[in-house]
Amino acid sequence: MQSSPGPAEAALAAAIAGACALALAMGIGRFAYTPLLPAMLEGGGLSLSGAGLVASANFAGYLAGALLATRAVFARHRALGLRAGIALSVATTAVMALDAGAAGWALLRFAGGMASAFVLVYASGTIFDLAARTARPMLGSLLYSGVGAGIALSALVVFAGRSAGMGAPSLWLAMGAIAALLAIPPWRRLAVAARPQAAPAKPAPAPAGAARSLRFLLVGYGCLGFGYVITATFIVVMVRRLPDAPAWEFWAWLAVGLAGAPSNWIWAKIAARTGPYRAIVAAFVLEAIGVALAALGSGPPAILVGAALLGGTFMAITALGLSTARALAADRPDQTIARMTVAFSVGQIVGPAIGGWLAERSGSFVSASWLAVAALLAGAALTAAAGRALRGRA
Repeated sequence: MQSSPGPAEAALAAAIAGACALALAMGIGRFAYTPLLPAMLEGGGLSLSGAGLVASANFAGYLAGALLATRAVFARHRALGLRAGIALSVATTAVMALDAGAAGWALLRFAGGMASAFVLVYASGTIFDLAARTARPMLGSLLYSGVGAGIALSALVVFAGRSAGMGAPSLWLAMGAIAALLAIPPWRRLAVAARPQAAPAKPAPAPAGAARSLRFLLVGYGCLGFGYVITATFIVVMVRRLPDAPAWEFWAWLAVGLAGAPSNWIWAKIAARTGPYRAIVAAFVLEAIGVALAALGSGPPAILVGAALLGGTFMAITALGLSTARALAADRPDQTIARMTVAFSVGQIVGPAIGGWLAERSGSFVSASWLAVAALLAGAALTAAAGRALRGRA
């Protein structure tokens, strides 16, 4: 008779299921638009400025979904919300195959953004609860590796499909089918593990300077949203200026995903040694270098390094920023997450619209990328200021 798995084994299995959920909802549902964008542009139903607005609609949906998911009425039904997000993410990915035009695609991407937020919020809450109960904090890094794995998988699918002559509609259907397969592990295992959080213990008092530090972090988080998203949305289009562009499109987006998969684990280790503020500042600077290389690099090596630096930092800054902000306001974690989400989302909603508009008028992404670099360096400076605000500690 086979014994049932212990709490640690069950938590590990749930984290793997959670990684599958983030792979389908974030890596594919949210980010597959990037490698598919050249095929959509070739279809003639989308301009660069329209592509930016469609991307912004997805991020606006993410903002709406994240704010709804943190409301008590939804948080009490975490398992139901998780399954609804998974189902909606699969459906909106597949339905992108329809020739809906820019307005119709924007509505679908808005709904897909809401779905990805529900999956991210509830999967994160579930795995963080399990990590705390089983004293295995690195389960969170395993969970977030699903985003990078999903990005890498989308690169492989698009490259194989384009090589076989598939157009955007067929590729979207293929993405929907893969998302449906990835939905199988989390549908039951993660939903069963999802349950309302236990009443929290009395939080520790906020450290001196916490309120001022949090204000700096909030604005810096908005800079991250703007700074990463232009390249994350258009990097595959940027690569089109290279000889043998289809192959480099694949390698650039694959580099983003492969670098992103272990990034949370790596940066968590760095933060444990240097402190979160120094780690975030370093990640911001590396990401700024990556964004500059991706847009301004003169050949494939520079673009691939830029893509790897982007993938290896943006999810890690996201996770470290949220955990650091929660530590500054332990008495109101949900409200703090909501405020950080708003700041981040405003940046990433504005970014693609401005980036697409500038690229369409200038003929390149150089000016948009310099704006992104400036935003990222501003985020680094604001994070450093946040660290100094805590009694002069960085």
